[in-house]
Amino acid sequence: PQLIAIVTSPSGAVIRDILHRLNDRFPRRVLLWPVAVQGEAAAAQVAAAIEGFNSLPREGVLRPDLLIVARGGGSLEDLMPFNEEIVVRAAASSAIPLISAVGHETDTTLIDFASDLRAPTPTAAAEMAVPVRLDLLADLAGRGARLSGGVARLFTERRLHLAGLVRG
Repeated sequence: PQLIAIVTSPSGAVIRDILHRLNDRFPRRVLLWPVAVQGEAAAAQVAAAIEGFNSLPREGVLRPDLLIVARGGGSLEDLMPFNEEIVVRAAASSAIPLISAVGHETDTTLIDFASDLRAPTPTAAAEMAVPVRLDLLADLAGRGARLSGGVARLFTERRLHLAGLVRG
């Protein structure tokens, strides 16, 4: 993705962890929609953020290619906004691919079932979002070498074949 949108609290460790992992793997442009991730207002804010990103014009410069909805671990009560119908419906109707990264390994919320992918942690969501840039470059270099070798063999075989036709 060229542009990744993150829906989370702007002040927690979650956003720092995601940004750090993205920058380590494959730096991308990121948009943050700050929301409360627990409490009375959280569900409405998270749903509004998902819907807000989806309402951006498809050809727009700020239209994200991927959404990550993230929150660190917590008690069942802390995670309840991500079980609310308004959030689940917003995630399910998102035209932009959405990774749910709510809680940690063993935490499960309803948004996980409505999302395109579920990450076990917010950091894992960043890993799912982008490949390791150096791995891609190495793979591309290997493919380029194979292509060059194949073209060189083709020209050599063609040259030998033509030389045989000329002599014969």
